[in-house]
Amino acid sequence: MSPTLSMPPTAATTAPATAPSVPPTAANPSAVPLPPPPVAAAPAPKPLVTVAEDPASPFTRYASMQPRVEFWTKVFGEYSELQSVVHSAEYTDKVYAVLDFRGDAVRMNRFALATWRSSEEERVKSQVERLLKSVHEKRRNPESMNADERRIFDLYADIKDDNRFEKAMGTTRAQRGLHERTEAALATSGKYLPEMERIFRGYGLPVKLTRLPLVESSFNVEAYSKVGAAGLWQFMPSSAKIYMRLDNLVDDRRDPWTSTDAAARHLRDDYRVLGAWPLAVTAYNHGRGGVSRGLRETGGTVLPDLIRDYKAKTFGFASKNFYAEFLAAADVERNHQKHFGEVTRNTPVAFDVVETKHYVPYETLRRLCGADDELFRKLNPAYRPEVIEGKLYVPPGHLIRVPAGSAKSFDVAYAKLDAGQRFDSQRVMFLLHRVKRGETLGKLAKQYGVSQSAIMRANDLGKNSKLRLGQVLKMPPHAESRPGPVTVALGESKPQQTREQKQAEATAEKRAASAKPTKKTRKPQVRTHKVTSGQTLSGIAARYDVSVEELRAANGLKKTSVIKPGQKLKVPN
Repeated sequence: MSPTLSMPPTAATTAPATAPSVPPTAANPSAVPLPPPPVAAAPAPKPLVTVAEDPASPFTRYASMQPRVEFWTKVFGEYSELQSVVHSAEYTDKVYAVLDFRGDAVRMNRFALATWRSSEEERVKSQVERLLKSVHEKRRNPESMNADERRIFDLYADIKDDNRFEKAMGTTRAQRGLHERTEAALATSGKYLPEMERIFRGYGLPVKLTRLPLVESSFNVEAYSKVGAAGLWQFMPSSAKIYMRLDNLVDDRRDPWTSTDAAARHLRDDYRVLGAWPLAVTAYNHGRGGVSRGLRETGGTVLPDLIRDYKAKTFGFASKNFYAEFLAAADVERNHQKHFGEVTRNTPVAFDVVETKHYVPYETLRRLCGADDELFRKLNPAYRPEVIEGKLYVPPGHLIRVPAGSAKSFDVAYAKLDAGQRFDSQRVMFLLHRVKRGETLGKLAKQYGVSQSAIMRANDLGKNSKLRLGQVLKMPPHAESRPGPVTVALGESKPQQTREQKQAEATAEKRAASAKPTKKTRKPQVRTHKVTSGQTLSGIAARYDVSVEELRAANGLKKTSVIKPGQKLKVPN
């Protein structure tokens, strides 16, 4: 049993890239006639930049990158998920073979198919690597090559670098097709794109950027990568904490609307620093600092300079191809009829947005808006299981999505909640941690995002207490405020930014633009609040309609600081 293996068409053949009647393989090289020897004359030089589609488009089409774009267009729009394209990572468009497993998928279960497919990919990649080595050694005497070697030699006829085969060695990879997944993604995208486009327009950004999830997650809100990226926009935890809320209550990466707002601000900041969308889009994958560092080290100014000259190990295949993938995915969507025929988009999700003012059980909020459990989770997908199960409350200041048209009835019902259904403080839920060798209170405080004093209070530890190997500690919960604005409302209810959101937004803008420090302003007048038992900073902030950060700043408190009963706090007006 073996998959159909086909070589890509050459100048001398128009053999299909999938399942020809007599498949050309290393064992059967004569199935496809060899192309004529390459012409010795060098091709005419290509301009650095060509612009396809709208000349005013901010997404530059570089001639040197066009082969990459064409390769990824086929991956998204033509190659099946049951096909593996064996090609070069160094010269992305150099396709050695296409392995077709569609027939095997009919006969084999998915576990057997996965094993068989991987083994065949490895076998063919090894075969190609041996051919590349042989072709490199014979490159100046092509007449001595056999049919398979000559096919590889002719595949690189447009590249004049004498070391092209040596450079390609060790870069052979198998790329699986995305045709079916992309078609499904286009249908799913209908749920989110109208609101995503509205958010991006609100920030003055090109709406074409909303097609990046075709590359990142195929519009799968449940997507989770092996390196920890999550959600529609595949935020890593480190960048997520800059642009959204990620704590023991909420993972906003899993919220398609909130994460879209965060992605818009992320891309806006990338563009402000880097000054060009090809670089900014690449930075979304590789990191703003990494792209800036690459430009400094290479002396480059545009993305092709970076791809050609930046040799950092971190700037690998994914980063080099990310912009090309984005252009290709957007092209495939624009020309979807060519690739998929008619695609029926899902109906956009409609909702209103309300805001909590107290600590309230998740189930209470669901009941107030009249939504069933499935719909409420669909509208509010970011909450952790501990919140959904009632172990922790939804805190004040959270934006809650409710079914379209139900915001007013929700507000009326919320106002009628008694003291037994809304609270001034969060429930306490401890995580248990068994002490390992070398761990200290300081390390555990940093790991769990809480203060050392909070751990000591939760476990009745004195100042001189020492941790014991195997000791089980109760780790108190922590919560982080949501950075930046969230403009995710449809229908009549469209809440304004909170003060905290506005402040975080302004801070992010200053950082991104590297603005010069302004003169100190006069300190605002303050009120005084005496802390009572069970009160928290967030609860006090909500009571006085100020942000937690404003409270901390007014009182010289750090994020790890803990307030105590009887303590007097200054509250800004």
